[in-house]
Amino acid sequence: MNAMRCLCAGLGLLAMLRPACGAPVVAGPSPAERRIIDRQISRIADPATRRAVQGQDMAWQMTTFLCENAARAVLVRMGSQPHRFFLQDAGPGSQVVASAALVSGRGQFLRAGNGIEWVGFTWACHLDPATGHVVRLDVTPTGPVQAGP
Repeated sequence: MNAMRCLCAGLGLLAMLRPACGAPVVAGPSPAERRIIDRQISRIADPATRRAVQGQDMAWQMTTFLCENAARAVLVRMGSQPHRFFLQDAGPGSQVVASAALVSGRGQFLRAGNGIEWVGFTWACHLDPATGHVVRLDVTPTGPVQAGP
């Protein structure tokens, strides 16, 4: 009887430790974050546009609907024009969902007052999964972006 109890306790402990021991963890939005994203998508009037947005990957949806407004304020303080920035680039993996609490990536902004200077940066959007709100957005400039191919 004690052996069975120990075995069951050990299996329970193993199940709890499994994510910490390297088992894959699927990153994605929390229920609160999902509600915010769904609410924003439901406000898109054109059905074709709404379907196209729903077809975007979760990194894009979390970046666009949870992080973009917080990024605008930070980037404007860094010299960006308010509506001339992208929280992505043309390369693969430019937006990554690490967890419901962290989305990160690479982006670029057009420097205000200089219509041809794009500045690259990396960013990390720290979220509160309980509310879906941005706690902090970190931006690190990486330098000028080279024009086209």
